[in-house]
Amino acid sequence: MRLALVFLCFAILPGCLNITNELQPSNPEVKGVLQGEDCTPIVLGMALGTNTIENAKRDGRLLGDAGTFRERIHLNDRTAISRIRTIQITDFYILLIGSSCLQVIGEP
Repeated sequence: MRLALVFLCFAILPGCLNITNELQPSNPEVKGVLQGEDCTPIVLGMALGTNTIENAKRDGRLLGDAGTFRERIHLNDRTAISRIRTIQITDFYILLIGSSCLQVIGEP
């Protein structure tokens, strides 16, 4: 029984993965107020789709304190990101299911 449990742990744990890669250096002049993302699901190691920066920019959600941008952010809707602080790709897998997301962080 213990041998089976040890084997099961070694078989399952290597299937977990969470990696984030920045595609460009951060622009310190732009505040990280909004985060938008465009994701593609991955099932059994296969995925089909295209993640675009334009779709991620349209999906801006409040990331932190809005500060002086409060009047320009619609809290119930998505707010488009016009100035980009950073662009990153995040890959997340658990066993055979996961996602690959393109994330844009910036301000309206």
